[in-house]
Amino acid sequence: MKIRFMPGSFKDIILSKKYFLLVLVCNIFYCFQAAAQQQSTTKVVTSTFAWTPSRQHTVVKGLALGLNAKPWNDSIAININGMNLELGPMGLILGLWGTAYGLIGHNNDATGERISFFSKYGYGSLTTVPQYATYIKGLSISVFGLIETYNKGVFINGLAGDSYTMEGIQVSGLINHTTELTGASIALLTNNATKVNGVQIGLINKCKSGNVVQIGLFNRIGKRVTPFINLNITKRTKQPI
Repeated sequence: MKIRFMPGSFKDIILSKKYFLLVLVCNIFYCFQAAAQQQSTTKVVTSTFAWTPSRQHTVVKGLALGLNAKPWNDSIAININGMNLELGPMGLILGLWGTAYGLIGHNNDATGERISFFSKYGYGSLTTVPQYATYIKGLSISVFGLIETYNKGVFINGLAGDSYTMEGIQVSGLINHTTELTGASIALLTNNATKVNGVQIGLINKCKSGNVVQIGLFNRIGKRVTPFINLNITKRTKQPI
């Protein structure tokens, strides 16, 4: 018996161009991840220039150039001493998604807490340390944004920056999200950090604790909220000799 598919049937949906392109993109992304997983080794490559993302443990003493400094999977360590230039596609996702969810707010399914740019919840964990990570020391320029890195130096992101630790200056077009900041965080929309020793400058500034000066329209340090300027300076106790 020959089966005929009528217009609007399941076959038409499967063969539609949009569905085909979506499946194709997903398969390509999966292949990149699978290839990186298979080819990553414990061997460490040291060079003065490297394309990113890397498929093996890499130390760059010079220039890293490419799509994204952070590898496709979490089994590879990257250490860049010098300059990083990248497109940073994940920064585009973080910038758009983070802005929407940060302004509208959303509930944490595990805790039931309401998380937004303005709430007293939604900070990173200071105890979270990945086995392999991306360390960048020097200057980094990302078209969209650098994510999930350990930073030391000057970092410029078109939309968003996300780091475990940040020592130095980070400037982003929309969002800066840092677990622990020592230095200055400047963003057009919001700066969010768990612990800060330094300055946050943006429309919305938020941190849980630290020695910090905030300059913006909405400023939160823990439970204290003030407009324009907020600060928390604690005196360090001298250790007995």
